[in-house]
Amino acid sequence: MRITFIKLIQSRWCLLLPLPFWALVVGLIYLQNSNTLQEAGYEMARQRGEVAFNLVQTLRNWNAEHGGVYAPLTDSTPENPYLVIPEKTITSPAGVTLTKLNPAYMTRQIAEIMQGSHLEINLTSDRLMNPSNKADPWETRALQLLRDQQLNEYVEVVDQRFRYMAPLYMQEGCISCHAHMGYQLGDFRGGLSVSFPVTYVERLTDRLMAESRRTHLIAFLLLSLTGLLAIFGLQRLFRYLQLERSQRESIIDERTASLHEEIIRRRESQDRLRFLAHHDELTGAKNRRWILQQLSALMLKQAETPRHLAVLMLDIDHFKKVNDNYGHDAGDEILKGFVNTLQQHLRRDDLLGRYGGEEFLILLPDTEQNEALLVAERLRQAVETTTYLSNYQPLNITTSLGIALMGTETQISAEELISRADTALYQAKREGRNRFVLWQSPI
Repeated sequence: MRITFIKLIQSRWCLLLPLPFWALVVGLIYLQNSNTLQEAGYEMARQRGEVAFNLVQTLRNWNAEHGGVYAPLTDSTPENPYLVIPEKTITSPAGVTLTKLNPAYMTRQIAEIMQGSHLEINLTSDRLMNPSNKADPWETRALQLLRDQQLNEYVEVVDQRFRYMAPLYMQEGCISCHAHMGYQLGDFRGGLSVSFPVTYVERLTDRLMAESRRTHLIAFLLLSLTGLLAIFGLQRLFRYLQLERSQRESIIDERTASLHEEIIRRRESQDRLRFLAHHDELTGAKNRRWILQQLSALMLKQAETPRHLAVLMLDIDHFKKVNDNYGHDAGDEILKGFVNTLQQHLRRDDLLGRYGGEEFLILLPDTEQNEALLVAERLRQAVETTTYLSNYQPLNITTSLGIALMGTETQISAEELISRADTALYQAKREGRNRFVLWQSPI
């Protein structure tokens, strides 16, 4: 995921990403604000209808509290034929004929004056007394909803006009005129509707919408520019970090390679030290320390569980002449070849170690006298019949061997056992070399 993101940031098309992103974000915000403005416009229109309703209702209440008001009797304000009260029409001291206007009649007069204006009102009744108050289809449906669902108001946009209606209930000042219709105090009486063109609100909302579009367009441009600059800076940062990382990785690779080489050198040195701890550096055979440790271990086993053990001490006959005649390098080659010959003809459990100079010690575990003699003879013959090369010159050598045995009932030290083998070796030398001699106890 991280690698994909880095590749995306580094692509040349990445600079175009802020445009659709901020277009989507700003577009969603613009739609939300547009909806909010529409709702605000609707609420403002509702409040206008509510204010108009409350204003008319206040005038009606005022009229009712004063038992109606008198107005000059004219063609536009005739007597109210549905009002049956004493003194419905009177003459003022100045001789002006006056007729009484109850709340409903006054509301009807105001509605006729406002007819055709931007703000119209209409009084309608649930139980019709005055045919002039007959509800239109929308008012009929609104009255039913107000009555059945006991709504406080009903609002709707019809034919590009905002229509508002609130309920009217029977009040104390209205009982005298409507008691004969079976009304009681608090009964649903009808409704007062208010209407005005939706353009009243649209003019305001359109202006706000135009300002909103400009604001969101500017926000989109600024955000997109900021996004482009941010991505451009991020690309430069990634390039710098990649360059720095590449440099660090190069340094790490160099140091790792150097460290790896140092580890290999130290490991080789340690392996060499471990090898030299138990091996002779020249011949590759086990060294004196190791062969003596093995002899001590076999002697401990001998003490715990008695068993046979044979020790062979051998060296190269006239080895000094080889060094004198052919050089020490030739002598070293002879020693290595000599060890190789011995290792090829020893048994699996036999142990070989360089005791010192051209002398070697061979341990033959669980080996009795006859078998030890056979091993010694096999080794002697192998050395004698092998031709060694020194500076491409063929050389032949012989070996002399001394054999010391330790039986199951014998209890001697390792030093004594080696001394016996060494004594037998010198005896083989005195007897003419190229032979083996078994140590015998002096009589």
